[in-house]
Amino acid sequence: MATRNDLVRRHAASLVAEALDDTRVVLVNGARQAGKSTLTRLPAARRRDPVLRLLDDAATLRAAMDDPTGFVEHDSMMLIDEIQLVPELLRAIKVAVDLDPTPGRFLLTRSSRILAMRTLPDALPGRMEVIELWPFSQGEISGGPDRFVDAAFTHGPGLSRTSALRKRDYLDRAVVGGFPEAVKRTPRRRTAFFNAYLSTLVERDVLELASIERHGGILKLLGLLAGRTGGLLVPAALATASGIPRTTLVRYLDCLPQSF
Repeated sequence: MATRNDLVRRHAASLVAEALDDTRVVLVNGARQAGKSTLTRLPAARRRDPVLRLLDDAATLRAAMDDPTGFVEHDSMMLIDEIQLVPELLRAIKVAVDLDPTPGRFLLTRSSRILAMRTLPDALPGRMEVIELWPFSQGEISGGPDRFVDAAFTHGPGLSRTSALRKRDYLDRAVVGGFPEAVKRTPRRRTAFFNAYLSTLVERDVLELASIERHGGILKLLGLLAGRTGGLLVPAALATASGIPRTTLVRYLDCLPQSF
């Protein structure tokens, strides 16, 4: 996905465009590496003199923390990547859009489901639309239609479809998943991507949400959960298998959906 010709058309792109036309602040929420930055930079590039703020950059992060109000001052659209790193910016954005309610003033991305990091109870109600971006769907990868669930409810027992895919093909698709970086890699390099992704997720995002005593414990828990896909979630059984105390394990389980 290095060039515009390589871009996969995302279903969420139209939702973002519609929201920017009538909403002051639009937040694209999703897991790291799901494609949020690529998705948001395209509509931003079509605006006049857009301002891009990447909070992963150390100098930009310090500037945002030192002066949130001055940081969000601008005359056009501002795109702020990874807004959860400086949740205080949401208050400054609220003041800015109350003074100037023009639609599409701020386009934000976030890699955590905790909207205001618990320290900001007032997170732009009525001023912001949240759009969740998931990794590629199978339709996005293949360029075909999605909406199977909708079709199942519409047609019921009358739904009929044939496929040339074999069981092995479905297993391969499950292993590849939908993260753009993983989809374009070879199997060996894909393993390296997922190993690095998990390490970053645990050491950075999960640690921001809760106190994790043992990194190895959360990684072992993730492996056990993966092996139980499609089965019942029984915390007591997981605690026994992982050696993690049940109360600690439940806390870990609560953190995982928040960081996708």
